[in-house]
Amino acid sequence: MTHEEARARLSALLDGALPDREAVQVEAHLEGCSSCREELAQLRTTVTLLQEVEPMKAPEGFSAEVRRRIERLAQATQHSPWTRLRAALSWRSWSWRTVTAAAAVVMVGVFAVNLLREAGVPGGATRVRMPELALDVSKVGEGARTLAQAVPPSAGPGEPVSMRRVIRTGQMAIEVERFDAAASRLFAIAEGAGGFVADSSFSDEDGVPRGTFVLRVPAARFSEVVAQVEKLGTVKRRQISGQDVTEEFIDLEARVRNLARQEARLLALMDRATKIPDLLAIEGEVARVRGEIERLTGRLRFLANKVDLATVQAEVSQKPKKSEGALWDFKQTLERVRTAFLNTVRQMLGAAESLVALAAALLPVALLGALAWWLLRRGFRRADRIP
Repeated sequence: MTHEEARARLSALLDGALPDREAVQVEAHLEGCSSCREELAQLRTTVTLLQEVEPMKAPEGFSAEVRRRIERLAQATQHSPWTRLRAALSWRSWSWRTVTAAAAVVMVGVFAVNLLREAGVPGGATRVRMPELALDVSKVGEGARTLAQAVPPSAGPGEPVSMRRVIRTGQMAIEVERFDAAASRLFAIAEGAGGFVADSSFSDEDGVPRGTFVLRVPAARFSEVVAQVEKLGTVKRRQISGQDVTEEFIDLEARVRNLARQEARLLALMDRATKIPDLLAIEGEVARVRGEIERLTGRLRFLANKVDLATVQAEVSQKPKKSEGALWDFKQTLERVRTAFLNTVRQMLGAAESLVALAAALLPVALLGALAWWLLRRGFRRADRIP
């Protein structure tokens, strides 16, 4: 037993209130500790003196005052919850630590609300599907004036959707029975729609012919061409996208008009110039403006071509021949087992990710609730101690 533990038990040893085992330990400690023995002797002397003192009577009204305090305490504990809550939230009973904790609670609450808003849609960004737009784009002619006339104003919120400029693109992977017939059919589809095959490639891996064909067709017949291409075989993958370039069209058109007006002013200044240095400076500025006009005009022509002719990229592959006379396709079975296993693993990982995200979103709320509960309990306790 340590020195402090023995000193704490000296009073109980004098009163005979210690258990036998602890009394034996204290006495064993006293045999080797002189300071504890001296303290025990002083305690015995004090107890003897107190026993010799005659008891004094309590002053008049002491018991009545004690009884009144007990009654006030009992009445304070019987207050309504609203009264106790107001007493708990009273700023007079709050210390600076409580005020700091309350401010932290408010900040954590705001952070938790924002986090829950962000975590409302699992998986990140929301995908927006662009509707199919009917396009009727005029070809851009030569020069800045022809460009300004050929490119109409942009479509506002209340204007027809046909005024928009959208670059349509479609990508798909198709498995066909005969590759040669499908390739010939793709050329026929492109030419029948008024377009052409811009690019094609061919390969033969493991005895399975496959190729990629890029079709450029009028935008008005984009959906029709996609439907015809999909009828060639089994569609394995399909992706349709649209890029709205209306704003870029309008911006380029405005810049071309401004540069054309600037060029006209420079030509007018050139007619009035009389000095050779002035003529050379104006000529250089005219050349710069003309080059900028040609560059922007080329960009407008490129965009107009992309808008006027949609792109359909078809990856065509021939179905592999099944081995004749075989009772069991081991490769196909192995592929199905592998696909099922990977799908199950992906689902488990997705579920685990959702649980982790939910736990992370609810953690600040749980901390906020625990801190608020601690503050309320502390306030209630202080309210109960108010006389």
